[in-house]
Amino acid sequence: MNTHTYILSILFVLNTLTGCKGDDNIPPTEPPIEGVDRSTTCTNVQDNGIYRTFYQPLQGYVGDPMPYYNAGDNKFYLFYLYENANRHPIFLTRTNDYGTFEGFTQILPAGPIGSQDEWIGTGSFIKKENIYYSFYTGHNGNLSPAEKIMMATSPDLLNWTKQPTATFQATAEYDQNNFRDPHVYWDETHNNYVMLVTTRKDSKGALARYKSSDLNNWSIMEPLVATTSNNPGKHEIETDSEILECPDIFKMGDKWYLTFSRINRDEHRKTFYRVSDSPDGPWKICRDAAGHHETFDGLYLYAGKTASDGTTRYLSGWTSTGQTVNDNNELHWSGSLVSHKLVKQASGKLYPVIPDAVDQKFNVNVLFAQIAAEGTVSGDGNAYTIAAQTSGRSYALFNRNITPIKISMKIDASQSNHFGFSFGACGDMSEVYSVSFDLTSTNRWGMPSLFMYQENKQGSTKKELNFTPLIVPTNKVFDVKMVVENSICVVYVNNQVAFTNRIYKMDQNPWTIFSDQGTIKVSSMKIEKS
Repeated sequence: MNTHTYILSILFVLNTLTGCKGDDNIPPTEPPIEGVDRSTTCTNVQDNGIYRTFYQPLQGYVGDPMPYYNAGDNKFYLFYLYENANRHPIFLTRTNDYGTFEGFTQILPAGPIGSQDEWIGTGSFIKKENIYYSFYTGHNGNLSPAEKIMMATSPDLLNWTKQPTATFQATAEYDQNNFRDPHVYWDETHNNYVMLVTTRKDSKGALARYKSSDLNNWSIMEPLVATTSNNPGKHEIETDSEILECPDIFKMGDKWYLTFSRINRDEHRKTFYRVSDSPDGPWKICRDAAGHHETFDGLYLYAGKTASDGTTRYLSGWTSTGQTVNDNNELHWSGSLVSHKLVKQASGKLYPVIPDAVDQKFNVNVLFAQIAAEGTVSGDGNAYTIAAQTSGRSYALFNRNITPIKISMKIDASQSNHFGFSFGACGDMSEVYSVSFDLTSTNRWGMPSLFMYQENKQGSTKKELNFTPLIVPTNKVFDVKMVVENSICVVYVNNQVAFTNRIYKMDQNPWTIFSDQGTIKVSSMKIEKS
């Protein structure tokens, strides 16, 4: 080795060894020895990247999705209300598999100021013979009634003509100013097309129903009405009295499923589902010894609707751009598109799992390393044991990632009831965002759950931001996959549970695996990019 090379080598080693100290805003002139960034200085990246997995337009956001599968070209058409201060025209993107998306096309503009569809609301798409039909909501708060059902037609799903003569409003028994979100499907039991419409009847949430043989002339049917009874009767939906937004109805096997999103502004503003032997109901919550199974995700999957290619059914909703609720106690409207594959269980339950194409697109291994630890942490490579301290949390800190990734691992929690992951872990870790596994039934929801907390590094101060029920296997072993893209993190657990969150501080900052109680054993850990 000549003198010049020797001096450069010494400088490189010194730079690497001191990379965790001082000002880390200046990147090293050479990569660290292990090929990972060991710095812990916080970055303030705010969604400056393109969303390729969780679709979002380059400008504007995704509102209520209206997915439709087109057998003609074997593609899923993801119609959605486009939010860009533009009165929600309907735009379109397409996908073959929910792993990548193409296109950004307006297919139905909002009407002129003063018209019934000055604002456009959610609807649905269906084909009859060689014509495609879009049924949608025309909304204008300055008119009475404020909402009506409207229709447009198309020969090709891309070029649409509004049909104003097909417009109709609620009859007197329904709330005429809340009459929206038409969902049209073929009902084999009635041998007709049936339309569900979100409304109220007798101050209760209801789905008005209409039937038609030609999609032009509609006659009224018995509505589906919300009830608080856990033994609903025919035409009843077991739920509270709140309005049931963005309904969807479909059949899988011998069961019918009804999905809807609850508009009430509390911790239950989610997408729910009910099951029945008939599209007429009664519609019940799936129950077992572990409790209720009625949602697909937490608060960050709203307005979820489905589409199927005849083999696989996907649920698509939007994930809010906000991390905390606004003055109306609700998350900001619109954001990114998040989709789950739905798998039917023998019990009738529907489990949300990672779409195959999303799972498979992240297939390039990424180097990672534990760069710091607190408490009792042992192991390296892809296996770690983390034992909580008497005083509280132990954690292993891992390096930042600068591209979208999938993190996979197995966690043996047979000796722990409280553990999880924290993101935005950098600097003095005075603030992190934690996906926390609570395997007990002593939390405020009275059931094992996944929580999202904004907290300090020891978890001693925390603010709950999100939650969803968790299914705990007998052996308490969890297969976990986390897909991280910009500020969205979706956690999939045991092909049974999905948990979506918006975490701005997560992007391009270090993260941890932690135990708050007992010992967890992590194995088969890997990080992959696309």
